Amino acid sequence: MAQRTLVNPRFRYNAEGLDAMATERRLVDAAETFEAGQFLRLATDGLIYAAVTDEDASTGGFQYFAMESVSTALGNDTTRKKMAKITEGDIFEINAYHATVASAVLTESMIGGLYALYVANNVCSVDVSDTSNDAFELVEPSWVESPYNNTSSDTYARGLWKVIPAVLEAARAS
Repeated sequence: MAQRTLVNPRFRYNAEGLDAMATERRLVDAAETFEAGQFLRLATDGLIYAAVTDEDASTGGFQYFAMESVSTALGNDTTRKKMAKITEGDIFEINAYHATVASAVLTESMIGGLYALYVANNVCSVDVSDTSNDAFELVEPSWVESPYNNTSSDTYARGLWKVIPAVLEAARAS
């Protein structure tokens, strides 16, 4: 299992133990594209945009999770797509990313650490080398929970993460 590829996050559970998120439909900007599992932000113009690398509380945060893809620009601002609003108790399984791939290993000592959002080619991951643009807190490396499906030496190790409250609060305030 050591050669995983980066895939978009998936929702695992929330503080109430539910394994599904409540969804809603929101207007998407005409020029936006994103994939299911990407993190999204609601801008002051009332439209949804894909979150970008290093988006954190200081840049306005993000508060939505894409439930369906928009693979080509919609061409108008009147199309609604299905997404879920992120709450503080939501836990996501997300790949760790590191510029030096071999060091992208999650350890139990990293639990509670804060790390940045990394987005490339419409895939979101957690940049474990960036501790200055805090967006996620590591809850647990996935290999602890399910060692037969994940190993501690996976190239793009997976972890259970939550979006830190400051990112959600910044997104709600903007």
